[in-house]
Amino acid sequence: MNYLKSILLIIIVSLFGSLFQHTIALTNLAMLYILVVVITAIRWGRRPALAAAVLSVLVFDFFFVPPRYSLTVAHAQYLITFATLFTVGLVISSLALKAKERAEAASQARLLKEAEKLQTAFLNSVSHDLRTPLAAISGSLSSLLQDPGIAEAERNSLLETAAEEAEKLNQLVGDLLDMARVEAGALKVFRKPVDVEDLIGTALGRMEKALHGFQVSTALPYGLPEVDIDFPLMLRVMANIIDNAVKYSSEDKQIEIAARREGQFVGIEISDRGIGIPPTDLEQVFRKFHRVRRPPGWEGTGLGLSVCKGIIEAHGGTIRAENRAGGGTVIKLKLSVFSGDPHAQG
Repeated sequence: MNYLKSILLIIIVSLFGSLFQHTIALTNLAMLYILVVVITAIRWGRRPALAAAVLSVLVFDFFFVPPRYSLTVAHAQYLITFATLFTVGLVISSLALKAKERAEAASQARLLKEAEKLQTAFLNSVSHDLRTPLAAISGSLSSLLQDPGIAEAERNSLLETAAEEAEKLNQLVGDLLDMARVEAGALKVFRKPVDVEDLIGTALGRMEKALHGFQVSTALPYGLPEVDIDFPLMLRVMANIIDNAVKYSSEDKQIEIAARREGQFVGIEISDRGIGIPPTDLEQVFRKFHRVRRPPGWEGTGLGLSVCKGIIEAHGGTIRAENRAGGGTVIKLKLSVFSGDPHAQG
């Protein structure tokens, strides 16, 4: 029965590919077959996943790869795609087996507590081990740049699409891994004194592409003390918050970032002029997988702010959300002043 379910998914993807064969790139279609293998492995186990991987390769080759309706491969780069499909099947089926074994072991303890631990272990293993097939997918697509048989415009368009999707998946993997570490108490924080202006400037630089077309203003007073933080972790927090501000912004593309001394803390505020947050959700937005209403066409996992909260609390800081007067959202966080700062007690 499980084999039939995976075959049904392959048929659905194939029908979709047939309907949109003139508008969807073959590499993107291959991604959908990979998704079928992932779903099959997680839901129905290793053997159906391996069968789905083999069948996906054959169907993709026969119906979509030139020359069509033949198992002959005209271009060598598609061999990489076939190998990637099958490799993903092997890796994901192995992950599914690990998760199943953990589930059986955890069933002997208290249900709710062990279920939470299992979820953490599952997310941790999946997010870590998925990096390998993701790198293979990205590498196989990049190799198409070297193929002279593909028109340059088509080749670059295909690669840009693949790179963007791979980056989204990589962001998801990073969030899942960070969340697993936070929940397991395994998040390691390596503190050092960091200038707030450097932190904000680096975060804005990392988000430069996403901020294209936005007006960003900063208000950072002179003499602001250094904060005691793990720079890479806090940079991830800032980038996540700015990314949320971008995604939830309205036509008024303005983002404001301000910082000020608040006793033994430095308060940082990131404000947008977007759709805001319903009052009932202000306390819930930092919960794992919680999502408020979103702009049309935008998708998210609901992990970003939850990861931010875990990282900031691991630093002994706080984070909260408020609605901005006039519309929009303000994310407020407090970070400890570096204790070695000569003005830390002032």
